[in-house]
Amino acid sequence: MLKKYIQKNYLLYGGSIIVARGFEYVILFTAAGLLNKEDYGELEYFKKLIEVVSSIFAFGFPALIISYTKSSSSKTYFYFLACLITLIIGGISMLFFDLYDLSFLIPALLFYALFFNGGITPAYLLVKKGGAKAAYYKIIVSLAFYSILFIGLNYLDIKSDLYPYGGTWLFPVFVIYMLYVFWYDKIVFSKAKKYWALFKKLLASSFTLVISNFANLMFLYTDIFIIKLIAENPDPKIADFSFALNIATMLLLIPITLVQVDIEKLKQLKDHLQILNKRITILVLITSLILLLAYPLLINKLFPLYESTITLFYVLLVAKIFHSLSTLYGTNLLILKKFKLNLYLNISMLILNILLCFVGYYYFNIIGVAASSALTLALRFIILKKYNNKYH
Repeated sequence: MLKKYIQKNYLLYGGSIIVARGFEYVILFTAAGLLNKEDYGELEYFKKLIEVVSSIFAFGFPALIISYTKSSSSKTYFYFLACLITLIIGGISMLFFDLYDLSFLIPALLFYALFFNGGITPAYLLVKKGGAKAAYYKIIVSLAFYSILFIGLNYLDIKSDLYPYGGTWLFPVFVIYMLYVFWYDKIVFSKAKKYWALFKKLLASSFTLVISNFANLMFLYTDIFIIKLIAENPDPKIADFSFALNIATMLLLIPITLVQVDIEKLKQLKDHLQILNKRITILVLITSLILLLAYPLLINKLFPLYESTITLFYVLLVAKIFHSLSTLYGTNLLILKKFKLNLYLNISMLILNILLCFVGYYYFNIIGVAASSALTLALRFIILKKYNNKYH
């Protein structure tokens, strides 16, 4: 009975990932249909920028809360301390961001780091309240966020600033929710000081995770940032690249969902890695074939503005096949607590991808950037598979 309940909770949590991504795709497709390429490219750039920088604000705390908290009290106080430090980071960053007229991003960055999917609050709810409560939260926060984006896009004529706008509006609402959690859990400052001593010792591990997560996100978004940096008219090119990339990235829903659903089995059953890998591989290859055939039809019928992206999409689809097949191995490396190896791998892949993307763009424009990412992701897959075979 307990086993069925746990499985149901994880299936629900896995389903919430699909629902959340579904909301996101509604917005991205709507934006691609309504906006010109300049505005859509700028929208995608801000989206990626918020995702990368918010990982620094979160400071690896989601992984720390999931990995190192055992008692109910430790979960509560680690959450409190993580939120407090993240808010302090946001306040200090305001001074730096103001120099570049980017201070308007701070509320959205804090919203992502503290409350949005992959942030501190979802991690806290997962370990404190269980998979079901975390799933409901994920669906509610996604529905609220993407509803605001939909209204802003369709009725308020908000274009490239759409993601900062949504985060800014929801940030104060979820701060009230956070304060309610603190009140409900009866936070006592004297007790928080006691947990701070332990929390402080774990910050070094957290810092390793920050650098690793930042390097991984930068590695995955290198292509967009390189185009923004060196292209003469970057936004239309970012629009083309992002549109094709978003559809190719649908593949990632398969490993992300299945790994999340089976995370406990991966931790406990040694042979489950191969079972899950076989399942993921079959589903990824079948879905790749479907996307390969569907993309030209989608372009011709609904998005003729992006008809020049078909070859680009095929290259990016190859990249995302390798990315999808790597996800399980990357997660297992963390389960095996190979944090330093994960850090070194992410940094080395980031550096390699930056160099290849510069060369690729110089010779072949954005298709060269896509090919560079595919090559780096293929190499990363080979390395991850090798180390998983070695340590598992």
